[in-house]
Amino acid sequence: MTGLPEIPPDWFRWRLRRRGRNAPIVPDVPAQEIYAAVIKDVVSPALREQGLVGSGGRYSIKSETHWALLALQKSWYSDSAEVRFTVNLMVVRRDDWDELVREHPYYGKKPSAITTYRDPVRQVRIGELVDDFEDKWWRIFSGQDMDAVQSDLLGNLIDVGLPWLRSQVAETSAH
Repeated sequence: MTGLPEIPPDWFRWRLRRRGRNAPIVPDVPAQEIYAAVIKDVVSPALREQGLVGSGGRYSIKSETHWALLALQKSWYSDSAEVRFTVNLMVVRRDDWDELVREHPYYGKKPSAITTYRDPVRQVRIGELVDDFEDKWWRIFSGQDMDAVQSDLLGNLIDVGLPWLRSQVAETSAH
């Protein structure tokens, strides 16, 4: 699929361990910490390897002519017990974006993949590209087998999300 090295099963446990003399051997790790580690240590390196820039769940394809953005969006209902998140993709020509900003100054200089805009902005949630057009959300919680989550997430990002972004840039380049 991606050619990335396999992460050992106990890696997250070790990475998020409590430190100090009285630290328990098997910590109860909050879901937000697991999510942050997945983004920092798994998603960001994988997307950078694919040529994207960014961090913290916000990434873009380097382009002088387009905004081509990928963003992970956490659910409002996420808490220490569970984090739910999805992936938003967005492409717009920079000159088209500048025109939208002239009409709607509150849009700001740079678009956000988690905000809904009107045409000519092309936006999609990754679930619309996989899973029979259903909205797709991943779940992270303490004690979960993270290998399946990571594999599914990276597979969707690299095999479906990035090709969609690149195809939209190519389609709108002939504009």
